[in-house]
Amino acid sequence: MTFAPAVGDAIAPLPGGYADVLDRVVTALEADPRVVALWLSGSIGRGVADAGSDLDLIVTVADREADDVVAAGAATWAFLAPVVSLEMRGLPGSFALTTPEGLRVDVVLERELEVAETPYRHRVPVFDRRRTPTPVPAADEEHRGPQVATMEAVATEFARQLAIFPDAVVARGDWLLGQEAVHNYRTFLYQLYVESNQPLPPMGVKQWSAKLTAAQRDRLAALPSPAAEKTSVIDAMRQVTRVLRTEGRALVEGAGGAWPQAAVDAGLARWRAWGLD
Repeated sequence: MTFAPAVGDAIAPLPGGYADVLDRVVTALEADPRVVALWLSGSIGRGVADAGSDLDLIVTVADREADDVVAAGAATWAFLAPVVSLEMRGLPGSFALTTPEGLRVDVVLERELEVAETPYRHRVPVFDRRRTPTPVPAADEEHRGPQVATMEAVATEFARQLAIFPDAVVARGDWLLGQEAVHNYRTFLYQLYVESNQPLPPMGVKQWSAKLTAAQRDRLAALPSPAAEKTSVIDAMRQVTRVLRTEGRALVEGAGGAWPQAAVDAGLARWRAWGLD
């Protein structure tokens, strides 16, 4: 099948095999009278797909047919067999599909009447045969800066967990929990970095490193990932905590937020009681 230029350009960055899958989807759904439109969405719809992206689709069905499509469940996608079908929680009739080759296709089902208020506003039409097409709402392109409340919430949770580590991990000798604690702290730092970098261009959720500056990527990469062993966990925790207390604090305060120093001091008092600080 020859796709429209906008569709071909949108899927061009995807790995080999996805064009064939989309071809099969289009052939089957164009022959299904219940389906009135098919769209590319996700990172493809936003125009930021790359070799790590998957095929995100929105299938618009006639309102009178929607209940039947939902009731049919995974059988709707039998034409892609063999395929593993997992229904998305909270989205009846929507499925995460995986082919035997490991190609991933996420399909969101929507009723025709839902188009006017859809949250999926970045999309590329593959076909649209609605008789009276309601326009897809324009995507909100407001470029916001860092959200101070978000950064303060991350800093507060860091301070809260700071006091927990000595008793929950060190006192119990639970070094598996310690590994997770270090991971959580690294996540706090990542979240502060990303929020401080706003506004960011549109990109997919899984485009993890693209949201960081080169210096931020280097900092996170240099922080140790501990083994489930006392010395390794404590050393890794000391290092990530030190970065949060310096760079993290500077990011929060630089965005105009308040750093919870009193809570941090209280947590560090518990660290000193265990000889950790």
